[in-house]
Amino acid sequence: MADYPKLFLYSMNISAGQLADLSKLTGKDARDISIVLIENAADVEEGSENWLHAFREPFIKAGYRVTMADLRTWVNDYEDLKAKLEAADIIWAGGGNTYYLRWILKTTGVDEIIRQHVNSGKVYAGWSAGAMIAAQSLIGIEAMETRMAAPELIREGLALTDLMVVPHLDNPDFEETAKITLETLNDAGTRTVPLLDHQVLIIRGDEEKVI
Repeated sequence: MADYPKLFLYSMNISAGQLADLSKLTGKDARDISIVLIENAADVEEGSENWLHAFREPFIKAGYRVTMADLRTWVNDYEDLKAKLEAADIIWAGGGNTYYLRWILKTTGVDEIIRQHVNSGKVYAGWSAGAMIAAQSLIGIEAMETRMAAPELIREGLALTDLMVVPHLDNPDFEETAKITLETLNDAGTRTVPLLDHQVLIIRGDEEKVI
C-alpha cells in the first residue's frame, strides 16, 4: 500500500513538536530537509508584510533549508521554476486568499507540478489557504474568501485529498465565517476536518491524524 499522499495541513500556528512530525513525514532530519515556501496567497492581503516573516521563522529556527518562490517572478520561466520545486523535499504554501493562490498556481503551472510530485511521494505542506487548496473543490468556502482578489475564479482545488480543511475555528477574527463554511460544506456532503489554530492534519496514504 502506498504511503502517499504525504500532506501536512494546518490552520495557523505550528509547534516544534508538530515540526518534528513533519520531519518524520519527510523521512529526514530537519537540517537535511529543503523546503520551498510559496507565500503568494498573501499578495492581496493588506499589511501581510507585517506577518509573513512570523510564518517562516519556525522552519528557520528548526534548521530546515528554506528558500522562497515568489511565483509572480516566475510566470515566464516555467522550466527553472519546475527544477526549483523538484529539488525541494517539501513544497509549502502559506495563508492569505485561497482564490488568488489557486489562480497564481494555475497561471504558473505550479498546480500540475505539485500534483505530479505529491503523487510520487513528495511532501506538500500548507496553512490556512495553503491547506484549503489541497481539496478537490473550492465550492463552499465563499464565506471565508474575497472572490474579487483573483483575476480568474477557479473552483477546482489541487485534488491532493478528498477532504477539506476548515481552519480558524477558534480564531476571533475568522470564527464566524469558519463556522458558516463548515456548515455549508457539511450540508453539501463534503468530508471536512475542522481545525483550531494550533492543530495540524497529517495525511500519509490512508492514515489521517490531527495533532
